[in-house]
Amino acid sequence: MIELKRNSGMADINRVDNNITRLLESLVTTIAEEARLFKNFLHHLEVQQKALVGRDHAKLKEATSNLQKVVLLSQELEKSRIETVDEIRRLKGTEEDLNIAKICSMADPNEAAQLKNLRETILSLYERIEETRMRNALLVEQSMEQIHHTIATIGQIPVGPQVYHRRGGINREGASLGLNRRA
Repeated sequence: MIELKRNSGMADINRVDNNITRLLESLVTTIAEEARLFKNFLHHLEVQQKALVGRDHAKLKEATSNLQKVVLLSQELEKSRIETVDEIRRLKGTEEDLNIAKICSMADPNEAAQLKNLRETILSLYERIEETRMRNALLVEQSMEQIHHTIATIGQIPVGPQVYHRRGGINREGASLGLNRRA
């Protein structure tokens, strides 16, 4: 009877280990897909930047749409990754946070190396994404300033039949053209 319980306990341990192994493989695949999406996101940010500089509204719209699609896919992968980590945590019987280092300690050496490599790739891509995103934000801000300046200039163009004073001086008073500057 004791031998039967011992064999049953070993089978349960093997089943849990097999499930964790399967989940770790799934996690590596999910994180690799997230890294691919980060590369794709960076590409679309760079396209967006070129469109901003080149004032290509069609490409800008397309790049922005593609960025939104990548974000949605990324959110789905993030949800899957979180569920996988939660399942690993449940099977391990722990409530502690599982970071890459702890997950690598559970994985075989090949998977651990892949996870570490993916972590470095994602961190590098994240830095590049932030830099590109900040440049794009600066370009948009500069465009907004130029638009504001242009509208302010147009709004101060003198109107009316009396552009010059009777004495030959220029009428410096401008009248608003009724432009909506909030646009």
